[in-house]
Amino acid sequence: MQTWVDQNIPVMYLKPHRKWFEFERKIVPQNVAIWTMVRNEEYFLALWVAYYERFVPRENLFILVDGADSSLPDCLQGCQVVTLPKSQPGRGWDKRRWSFLSHFVSSLTYRFDVVMGGDVDELVVLDPLVGDNPVEYIQQRTSDEVITPFAIEVIHRVDLEPALDPSRPVLEQRIHGRANAVYCKPCITRRPIRWSLGQHYSDYPRLNLSSDLFLFHLRFFDRDALLERQKQRYLHVTNTDSDIVRGVAGAGWMQSVEQVDAELQGFANFGPPEQDGFSFDRLRKLMRRKWRLEEKRQIWRHAKFSGQNTFVIPERFRSVF
Repeated sequence: MQTWVDQNIPVMYLKPHRKWFEFERKIVPQNVAIWTMVRNEEYFLALWVAYYERFVPRENLFILVDGADSSLPDCLQGCQVVTLPKSQPGRGWDKRRWSFLSHFVSSLTYRFDVVMGGDVDELVVLDPLVGDNPVEYIQQRTSDEVITPFAIEVIHRVDLEPALDPSRPVLEQRIHGRANAVYCKPCITRRPIRWSLGQHYSDYPRLNLSSDLFLFHLRFFDRDALLERQKQRYLHVTNTDSDIVRGVAGAGWMQSVEQVDAELQGFANFGPPEQDGFSFDRLRKLMRRKWRLEEKRQIWRHAKFSGQNTFVIPERFRSVF
C-alpha cells in the first residue's frame, strides 16, 4: 500500500505589491464567469484576481480551493470562493480532478453566456493592438462556441534578467517568451465541454484558434518560484520512499527540481532571443493542418510544438499585467 507525503506547501516567497494592481478598471456588465482551482498558490491567485477584476465584477470570479488548510491571499473579498475537501493524491487523481472541472464549468454555461479560465498561472490576454478588454472582446466580437487562444509561455531568461521584483508588473521584467502549442487550450466556452487531462484538448470538434487572444502561461516566469513550486508538485506524485507513482498527474509533475532547472537554463543556452514577428503564422497553420480526433477518448487534438528558442515579447504587452 502506498504511503503519501502530506503536501503542506509553504507560502510562495513572492508577495504581490498592491501598487501595480491598481490599473484602471474597465468593467462593463457582462454575463461572463471566470474560474480557477488552487491549493497554496497565494502569489498567482492574487495576480489572477487583480487581473480579471478589471473586466468582470468579483462575484463573477469563481475560485475553487482544494482543502480548507490551503493558504489564501487576503484579497478575495467578493469573489465566489468555494472550499472543497482536500483531494488526496493517488492513481487517477488529476484525471478525476479534470473530470470534475469539466462538469463544474459545463454547469456554469447554463447560467453564463461565456465561461473562461483554467490553471491559476494562466491569463487570457487580448492583443493591445486590438483592445484592452478580453472579456468585452469575447462577448462583442466573437460567436464561436469554444475558443482557443494562442499560447505564450513567459520565460525567465536567467542570463538576461534578474530575480522578479513583486512591486513591478511582470511583463515589464519578463520580456521573453516561447510558443508552446500544449498550452493553446480550449479554455473559453459557451457550451458544456469535456476536457482532457490538463485542459489541453477537448471533445469540441472545431479548432477556433484566435488571432487576437493569447494565453500567457507563467510557469517559467521566475526561477526561484519555479523550483519551489516544482519541489511541492514532485512530492505530490511520489511516495515516502521518493518513488514516482505513475498515473497520479501529468508528466510535468514528475520532473525533479534539477530537471526543471536544467530546462530553464536551456533557454539561455540555446542562444539570443529572436526579435522579429509575433504572428506565428507557420505554427498556427501547422496546428490547423494536424487537427484530428483521438478515437479512443473522443478528444480532438492539434499539433504539438515547443522548443528552447525564445523571442522578445512586443513592447505593447509590457503593462498588461
